Amino acid sequence: MHSGLVNPIDFLREGRQAGHLAIPYSIDRSPYYQIRIPILRLKNSEGPSLLLMAGNHGDEYEGELQLGRLMRLLDVAEIRGAVTILPMANLPAVMAAKRCSPFDDGNLNRAFPGDPTGSPTARMADFLEH
Repeated sequence: MHSGLVNPIDFLREGRQAGHLAIPYSIDRSPYYQIRIPILRLKNSEGPSLLLMAGNHGDEYEGELQLGRLMRLLDVAEIRGAVTILPMANLPAVMAAKRCSPFDDGNLNRAFPGDPTGSPTARMADFLEH
Protein backbone atom coordinates (compact mmCIF):
# COMPACT_ATOMS: atom_id res chain seq x y z
CA MET A 1 0.00 0.00 0.00
CA HIS A 2 1.44 3.32 -1.06
CA SER A 3 -0.18 6.71 -1.17
CA GLY A 4 -3.36 5.44 0.43
CA LEU A 5 -4.14 3.10 -2.44
CA VAL A 6 -3.39 -0.48 -3.45
CA ASN A 7 -1.25 -0.83 -6.58
CA PRO A 8 -1.09 -4.29 -8.25
CA ILE A 9 1.57 -3.23 -10.76
CA ASP A 10 5.26 -4.06 -10.32
CA PHE A 11 6.88 -1.19 -12.23
CA LEU A 12 10.19 -3.09 -12.48
CA ARG A 13 8.71 -6.26 -14.02
CA GLU A 14 8.91 -6.86 -17.76
CA GLY A 15 5.86 -7.80 -19.80
CA ARG A 16 2.22 -6.77 -19.85
CA GLN A 17 0.41 -6.11 -16.57
CA ALA A 18 -3.18 -4.98 -16.35
CA GLY A 19 -5.14 -4.35 -13.20
CA HIS A 20 -6.84 -1.76 -11.05
CA LEU A 21 -5.51 0.75 -8.56
CA ALA A 22 -7.81 0.41 -5.55
CA ILE A 23 -8.64 3.33 -3.29
CA PRO A 24 -10.48 2.17 -0.16
CA TYR A 25 -13.36 4.54 0.55
CA SER A 26 -16.21 4.05 2.99
CA ILE A 27 -19.63 4.89 1.59
CA ASP A 28 -23.12 4.57 3.10
CA ARG A 29 -23.85 1.17 1.58
CA SER A 30 -20.45 -0.37 2.36
CA PRO A 31 -17.52 0.49 4.62
CA TYR A 32 -15.38 -1.78 2.40
CA TYR A 33 -16.03 -0.02 -0.93
CA GLN A 34 -13.10 0.51 -3.29
CA ILE A 35 -12.70 2.92 -6.17
CA ARG A 36 -11.04 0.70 -8.82
CA ILE A 37 -9.07 2.62 -11.45
CA PRO A 38 -7.86 0.69 -14.53
CA ILE A 39 -4.13 0.69 -15.20
CA LEU A 40 -1.96 -0.96 -17.85
CA ARG A 41 1.82 -1.29 -17.76
CA LEU A 42 3.93 -2.55 -20.66
CA LYS A 43 7.68 -2.95 -20.20
CA ASN A 44 10.16 -4.46 -22.63
CA SER A 45 13.89 -4.10 -21.91
CA GLU A 46 15.57 -0.78 -21.20
CA GLY A 47 14.43 2.45 -22.78
CA PRO A 48 12.35 5.54 -22.16
CA SER A 49 9.20 5.54 -20.06
CA LEU A 50 5.91 7.09 -21.12
CA LEU A 51 2.81 7.80 -19.02
CA LEU A 52 -0.45 8.30 -20.91
CA MET A 53 -3.26 9.56 -18.72
CA ALA A 54 -6.80 10.81 -19.29
CA GLY A 55 -9.87 11.31 -17.17
CA ASN A 56 -8.53 14.04 -14.91
CA HIS A 57 -11.90 15.64 -15.61
CA GLY A 58 -14.77 13.24 -16.13
CA ASP A 59 -16.53 15.49 -18.63
CA GLU A 60 -13.65 15.31 -21.14
CA TYR A 61 -14.15 11.83 -22.54
CA GLU A 62 -12.18 11.86 -25.81
CA GLY A 63 -8.88 10.88 -24.18
CA GLU A 64 -10.53 8.21 -22.05
CA LEU A 65 -12.01 6.54 -25.13
CA GLN A 66 -8.79 6.68 -27.13
CA LEU A 67 -6.60 5.36 -24.30
CA GLY A 68 -9.07 2.51 -23.71
CA ARG A 69 -8.71 1.61 -27.38
CA LEU A 70 -4.92 1.91 -27.25
CA MET A 71 -4.79 -0.41 -24.22
CA ARG A 72 -6.34 -3.16 -26.33
CA LEU A 73 -4.07 -2.56 -29.33
CA LEU A 74 -0.58 -2.18 -27.81
CA ASP A 75 1.72 -5.18 -28.01
CA VAL A 76 4.57 -5.32 -25.50
CA ALA A 77 6.81 -6.99 -28.11
CA GLU A 78 6.58 -3.87 -30.28
CA ILE A 79 7.97 -1.41 -27.74
CA ARG A 80 11.32 -0.73 -26.08
CA GLY A 81 11.11 0.82 -22.66
CA ALA A 82 7.88 1.23 -20.72
CA VAL A 83 4.36 2.55 -21.30
CA THR A 84 1.91 3.10 -18.46
CA ILE A 85 -1.71 3.96 -19.26
CA LEU A 86 -4.29 5.38 -16.85
CA PRO A 87 -7.35 5.98 -19.01
CA MET A 88 -9.61 7.22 -16.18
CA ALA A 89 -7.43 8.82 -13.52
CA ASN A 90 -10.38 10.40 -11.69
CA LEU A 91 -12.75 7.46 -12.14
CA PRO A 92 -15.59 8.78 -9.93
CA ALA A 93 -15.73 11.95 -12.05
CA VAL A 94 -15.61 9.88 -15.26
CA MET A 95 -18.46 7.63 -14.11
CA ALA A 96 -20.56 10.68 -13.18
CA ALA A 97 -19.59 12.54 -16.41
CA LYS A 98 -18.66 15.53 -14.25
CA ARG A 99 -15.58 17.68 -14.02
CA CYS A 100 -14.97 16.77 -10.36
CA SER A 101 -15.41 13.62 -8.28
CA PRO A 102 -18.86 13.29 -6.71
CA PHE A 103 -17.25 11.55 -3.70
CA ASP A 104 -15.13 14.49 -2.56
CA ASP A 105 -15.74 17.25 -5.14
CA GLY A 106 -12.08 16.71 -6.05
CA ASN A 107 -10.58 18.24 -9.17
CA LEU A 108 -7.50 16.06 -9.84
CA ASN A 109 -5.70 18.91 -11.64
CA ARG A 110 -5.93 20.99 -8.45
CA ALA A 111 -5.11 18.21 -5.96
CA PHE A 112 -1.31 18.01 -6.30
CA PRO A 113 0.93 17.19 -4.53
CA GLY A 114 -1.83 15.16 -2.86
CA ASP A 115 -2.16 13.51 0.52
CA PRO A 116 -1.76 9.76 1.18
CA THR A 117 -4.35 9.92 3.98
CA GLY A 118 -6.72 12.39 2.33
CA SER A 119 -9.77 12.14 0.12
CA PRO A 120 -9.78 9.75 -2.87
CA THR A 121 -8.71 12.55 -5.23
CA ALA A 122 -5.87 13.60 -2.89
CA ARG A 123 -4.68 9.98 -2.61
CA MET A 124 -4.60 9.58 -6.40
CA ALA A 125 -2.68 12.83 -6.74
CA ASP A 126 -0.17 11.61 -4.14
CA PHE A 127 0.27 8.32 -6.03
CA LEU A 128 0.88 10.16 -9.31
CA GLU A 129 3.25 12.63 -7.65
CA HIS A 130 5.43 9.88 -6.20
